[in-house]
Amino acid sequence: MRKIISVCLLVLLLVFQYNALAAPGDQLRVVGSAWIMAPAVSQTETGYVGSATNISVFVTEGWGDVYVSTYSLTQEDFQGAATAATRVVCNVLGVDFNKYNFYFKVSSDAVIIGGPSAGVAMAIAVYSALTGAPINRSVAVTGMISPDGTVGPVGGVYEKAQAMASSGVKLFLVPPGQSIVTSYKVVVHRVGPFQVYSTQPVTINLTEYALKNWNLRVVEVSTIEEALSYFFHYEYKPKSYTRPVITSTARAKISSIWQSLEKTALSELTIAKTYVNESSLTSFTKNALSNYLNSYASSYLETARKNPGDIGAIPLLTSSIAVSRWIRMIVDYSQNKNLEAQVNAVRDNISNFLQVLQNTYPRDFLELNYIVIAGDLAIRASRLFNTSASIWNNDPQTALQNLAYASALLDEAKLWVEGLPRGGAVNAQQQASTYLSIARSTWPYVYSVLSQTGYSSSTLDLSNTYYTASVSLYGSGYHLLASIAAARSIALAEASMLDFQEKAGGSIVYVEVSSRRAQEIISKATDLLVGIYFYNQSLFAGSDTDRLAYLKLATELGSLTLDLAKGGNITVVSATGQGTTSGSAPQTPATNPQTPTTKNIWDRVREWLQDIYLKLALLIDSIAKFLSGVIGRK
Repeated sequence: MRKIISVCLLVLLLVFQYNALAAPGDQLRVVGSAWIMAPAVSQTETGYVGSATNISVFVTEGWGDVYVSTYSLTQEDFQGAATAATRVVCNVLGVDFNKYNFYFKVSSDAVIIGGPSAGVAMAIAVYSALTGAPINRSVAVTGMISPDGTVGPVGGVYEKAQAMASSGVKLFLVPPGQSIVTSYKVVVHRVGPFQVYSTQPVTINLTEYALKNWNLRVVEVSTIEEALSYFFHYEYKPKSYTRPVITSTARAKISSIWQSLEKTALSELTIAKTYVNESSLTSFTKNALSNYLNSYASSYLETARKNPGDIGAIPLLTSSIAVSRWIRMIVDYSQNKNLEAQVNAVRDNISNFLQVLQNTYPRDFLELNYIVIAGDLAIRASRLFNTSASIWNNDPQTALQNLAYASALLDEAKLWVEGLPRGGAVNAQQQASTYLSIARSTWPYVYSVLSQTGYSSSTLDLSNTYYTASVSLYGSGYHLLASIAAARSIALAEASMLDFQEKAGGSIVYVEVSSRRAQEIISKATDLLVGIYFYNQSLFAGSDTDRLAYLKLATELGSLTLDLAKGGNITVVSATGQGTTSGSAPQTPATNPQTPTTKNIWDRVREWLQDIYLKLALLIDSIAKFLSGVIGRK
């Protein structure tokens, strides 16, 4: 009772402070409250034991703040978990997060409470507080909440299940793949007159063990919607979605860009091969560069040709162009040619295009999609250019590669907005502010969780880079570009979390859930090309890590495009009436990829050896030139 009273006093104090600052007559209305028992793990002298944590939440009208008060110490990720839980539930209910404040109170016998494992439980409490629906007290849950609403892996599942069974819980929800757990039993053996204690790992099927020994059902859940269905007695069914609808106008644009880039890719490849053969490089280096062109530039081109007119194949053509240009730059660099003119040209083109894009406006929803795709490409080009400058002294070859990709991305971006009217701009200030706010909480939360596990992610590093870019763009008044950079940051942070969860839990459910969510978004409107652009790229991805990134980009940038249309009063045509489906892949502008999409270990070894071969050839060539110069000076 004292705990509940203290929580009420905390809320009343906050309400009083708000009212003291507000204008006369303003009131902060309490929307609802709820509490839930969440399992925790404590370390004792004899090992880990499960315990119960009481989590209470009060919701009031407000401005999107999340407060956490606790009797126990909490790890730094607890605040992030609370924020993620509230945003996820608001998305599920379709309410505006920024119109509420959330006040959490945490009480536990555990000395230190980690945030991630209580994420789903906090989301359940928030759902109850917002809706007034009573929580089923015979159900408990453990699991990390991801910003996209998926349930992630946690530790101590066996101990938590045991504690919940002792508390009278009949159903325990766990993350995917964690119904099979490893426990440790103490083994005693004698060494002379001494007793020596050691532990042995034991694999336990918790679903069978818990039911037999504790009368506790253990069920795996992969999304917050699944967890909600158990706590609030409703049948969970994945959302159905319509097949994406693409008009003939959109198809014509896609085909035009595909044909233009295909022509450029072939031309650049031919020029690069000739450039290599006519260079003064050693035969060994020429052979290495030619092989690289065949392995990558030619391969990308041929794969794209097997999928003519497919929007997802367009980036393959852009990559082919980039590789061919990079090889030419490598030749110039190896022959000590001045690259300043090429560098300046790319820099000026990026700067000029960003100005053009800021002054371009859409006449309809389809053209808005063109602008968002072009904006994303331009932001990526800018990042690559900046990176090439920062790494030049240590790694000039990779710097040149980034420069070549930046120029190719910019060429594709120009094609998307070709013919669009100038003299106006997309009104994106509100969307930029909203997405920047989400990115501000998403990246730190994911980082705090993954940093504790030792998991390293280049995708998460990119998320931080795009968040920083978003802040800079917003401050410079580039609101559209800021919103795109923020959406990309959110997507990559979420993809990093899911990639970790998949590797830690050993379940492919996160790819399946991400694919389903992406398809739900891209089927919401006719000609939502932004979502289809990235979804189709996921079909060409060579790994689940890349596939997750593309699927999250399809979801976040697709959602942003819909929000921009709403904010700009741009008519969006629903994709209904085309037949619904709940499992098949969306219809694409052309065929699905005809080539294998998942690389095996030998494919990766071959790529690694190819890169080593190229670098070795360039090193040998530079050594040969150096020795030749030394001999010449003698």
